[in-house]
Amino acid sequence: MKRHFCLDIGGSFIKLGIGKDDSLAEVDAVPTPASYDVFLARTVDTLMAGGLQADDRVGISIAGSIDADNGSIHAAQLPFLANVGFAPELGSALTARLGEPLHAEIAVENDADCFAMAEAHFGVGQGFDNLFAIILGTGVGGAQVYHGQLLRGYAGTAGEWGHGPFIQKQDPSMPGYVPQFACACGQKGCINTIGGARGLEALHAAAGNPLADSRKIVDGWSDGDPACSATIASYVSVLSDALALTLNITGAQIVPVGGGLSSASDLLSVIDGEVRRKTLQARNKPMVIEGQTGQNGGLWGIHAQLLSEAP
Repeated sequence: MKRHFCLDIGGSFIKLGIGKDDSLAEVDAVPTPASYDVFLARTVDTLMAGGLQADDRVGISIAGSIDADNGSIHAAQLPFLANVGFAPELGSALTARLGEPLHAEIAVENDADCFAMAEAHFGVGQGFDNLFAIILGTGVGGAQVYHGQLLRGYAGTAGEWGHGPFIQKQDPSMPGYVPQFACACGQKGCINTIGGARGLEALHAAAGNPLADSRKIVDGWSDGDPACSATIASYVSVLSDALALTLNITGAQIVPVGGGLSSASDLLSVIDGEVRRKTLQARNKPMVIEGQTGQNGGLWGIHAQLLSEAP
């Protein structure tokens, strides 16, 4: 079977893993350069140092949206990718080094999609036909895997439960007030504006509390701090509303969670309880649970995606 050279590219590091069958080994991690030319050269050097051959598959997991028409990548931490066709240019650069073209196109997938595939094939989603994975990181992401395959939808937007004007106008004087924050997508009131770590912090500050990072807010809630407890109550109420609706629509059986907030096990337990209370059909077992593939979810996920594409 062909080897899979899997890259997980973020703002801090370019990770390389080499996979075959159901195994994958992380073999390198190099700092992500700040300019495109150096970035492209370092990516090529990393793959070549790993022993890449023309008949190996190359797959990339990256944080950002991928334009299906021109292959450009819109990633907040890698702004220089917005105006280039990274995969074709990487393919050309590798051809020059190998002396022949790669035998298959380079696959590029969003990191949330890769996390979903990783959990479906190698993590807590094994044994489930219908999985909806979520990211509670800086913001909110999501992806659905059905019978082992990613559901992509129009322009690859399937699973983007974090966007859309879900949070409605409220009376600021009422308990549990959640503002309609502006979202980077151009709308107001998206779950993305309160569901991630930055959103939780903004929600806490909007209630008149001193600025605090998300970890301190969660810790304060665990310790019984009234202000932190009020913030978490508002957060869980709105987040679980949106997630329960998403699960009613998708029919997903399990929800692996990735991102920084996934490690807050008590918080996930409360979210899980509220989601199961609000879904149409009763769920007798926990379903919103921390994913197993963790920091290497991108590598395992792109490996799973390449496995699913194999003839």
